[in-house]
Amino acid sequence: MVSPDFIIAHENDDLATLVLQRDRWPDVDVALAAECIASRRKLKLKVPEWYADPALICPVALSAEQCSSTATAAHKAAIAGSSLPCGGAMPGLGSPCGTQPGPLPLADGPERRTARIADLTGGLGVDSWQFSKVAAAVLYNEMNPLLFETAKANLGRLGCDNVEFSNICISPDTLPGLLDSFRPDLVFIDPARRSEGRKVFLPEDCSPDVLALQDIILKRGCRLMLKLSPMADISLLLRKFHCVKELHVVEADGECKELLLVQEPGFDGECTVFVEIVGQAGSDGQAGNDEEQGGRFSFKPSEEKVATATFISTLPAPGQLLFEPGPALMKSGAFNLLSARFELRKLGPSTHLYISDNPLLELIRLGKWFAIEAVEPFGKAALRDFATLWPDAEVSARALPLSSDELRKKMGVKGGGDVHIFGVGTSQGRLLIAASKATLDLR
Repeated sequence: MVSPDFIIAHENDDLATLVLQRDRWPDVDVALAAECIASRRKLKLKVPEWYADPALICPVALSAEQCSSTATAAHKAAIAGSSLPCGGAMPGLGSPCGTQPGPLPLADGPERRTARIADLTGGLGVDSWQFSKVAAAVLYNEMNPLLFETAKANLGRLGCDNVEFSNICISPDTLPGLLDSFRPDLVFIDPARRSEGRKVFLPEDCSPDVLALQDIILKRGCRLMLKLSPMADISLLLRKFHCVKELHVVEADGECKELLLVQEPGFDGECTVFVEIVGQAGSDGQAGNDEEQGGRFSFKPSEEKVATATFISTLPAPGQLLFEPGPALMKSGAFNLLSARFELRKLGPSTHLYISDNPLLELIRLGKWFAIEAVEPFGKAALRDFATLWPDAEVSARALPLSSDELRKKMGVKGGGDVHIFGVGTSQGRLLIAASKATLDLR
């Protein structure tokens, strides 16, 4: 391993130069040190608790790039806790898969934890670290020997004394023995989404192939939580996987980061989709309650299928509010349901922007709210006038035969500024809308 003092002394160095000068430090594995420094740079904002301790070694920068953040890992641990009503057998499934029945509280102390969680694709161990805070026991498994040894040392230093370690390649042949030995209540898998250097999105192309493993896990009475690519098609996932009770669409730092499927043995009802925002503080700087602060939206796919959107019947007017769904809400596909449930007026069938007279607490963190400044029919005169009034503005094109970048260049508008110009196709024709970020008082 590398001395923490060496890492701290060189953490701001140019890494290529550092490696070229390796002969200056004959007793130091400089290549490993450079990899650890690169990893720490990636972890500085994602997992600040690990960055704060230079003795936590992260020897694979790609793993640091791909690992969960503290916020998303803690969110998975919370889902794991809430999805396990008991620490033993699932209702109606016979003998326990885990230990004695009982609740899995999130903050009531380790003496009351009974459930067991198996993390089969441990990586750097960030998810296992968070799972260890809510479970009686965690199994960390990783097939890469270097990551395995690293996580074993790091999790020990972090005080995770309820974690067991395994270093096997997960397959239909090896998995049964591992499950029968550890007897988990919930299994978590985050399959690698790279094949021969390229990114893949279909679950059967990932490693391990979770489609081939789901029945092995579910037949043992274990719940299964899968982290899948945010690029994956949700309707396709719900067709390929069975017993899906929950689908969590998770957004952090303004991006849709994760799709989490929670499968329950024997479940044959309709999946509930949860849209969730993690890692953002409330107005007082505290995390607060997601539902109270409009950080969660849930629905069943059948609700979206039967929902009828209300479209604008007149042009939007200055003073009204425009709501732009965030990435996770957009990914969920609840476009008509948003209009129906919250009485929002949709701009058009293919334009997922909404008009409201009042801000809605339920949606405050699930998208952006704008105050409309001006609205004009889309045309040369409006393009010229808007560019003159707001030469520095963000520009978006929606349901138009040109891209946002093409519209910005056509207008000659620079980026930045306090105004956002939307060129949109609506039920009232093509419009140009200028809007500023709304200041909302929801007290």
